[in-house]
Amino acid sequence: MTEKERQIVEAACKLFTEQGYEVTSMDKVAAEANVSKRTVYSYFESKEHLFCTVMGGMCAGFGEPSPNDIDFSGDLRSVLIESARLVVGKVTDPDKQRLMRTVIGEVEQFPLIGQTFWNEGPGKMRNELADYFRQMQVQGLMKKSDPVLSAAQFQGLVAGPFMIQTMFSGSCDWSQEQALATIEAAVDDFLKAHAPD
Repeated sequence: MTEKERQIVEAACKLFTEQGYEVTSMDKVAAEANVSKRTVYSYFESKEHLFCTVMGGMCAGFGEPSPNDIDFSGDLRSVLIESARLVVGKVTDPDKQRLMRTVIGEVEQFPLIGQTFWNEGPGKMRNELADYFRQMQVQGLMKKSDPVLSAAQFQGLVAGPFMIQTMFSGSCDWSQEQALATIEAAVDDFLKAHAPD
């Protein structure tokens, strides 16, 4: 990526997540990037192309650090605490919150962006956890249940109180530090509900 292209992408990221697709114009992107409009079009043939490129990259970045970085060899409680920290860290991060709101706001016009976000972020994590829960059930460490549903419930348990309010109001009653402090209690509740019979 050239320096000018990087400037354009960074400017577009900022504008699309702050103002949305409709309000952001190529003129605004050029001004924010401190390049000419012609330069923007030399890299991106249309606003739609620029938006899809930028949002696709941001959605892919949402998955970093990847759930593959979780050490699934530890004991069940440790794995869940590590997973919960990853989830809560993402949903309480202001930049990632702006990305989520942008994706939600534009998903009808750009469904592929929404699918990319799901595949690279929450969906990827859910599938990783479901595979892990399946193994834990076979080992008798968790009660038999739908592992995909259990993984989705786990994500909702640890993220829901903070993500839902933030998505609708733009703020939350709890700081990121306070949210992270709830993790162990949430994990213990989940383990009690999924303890083997």
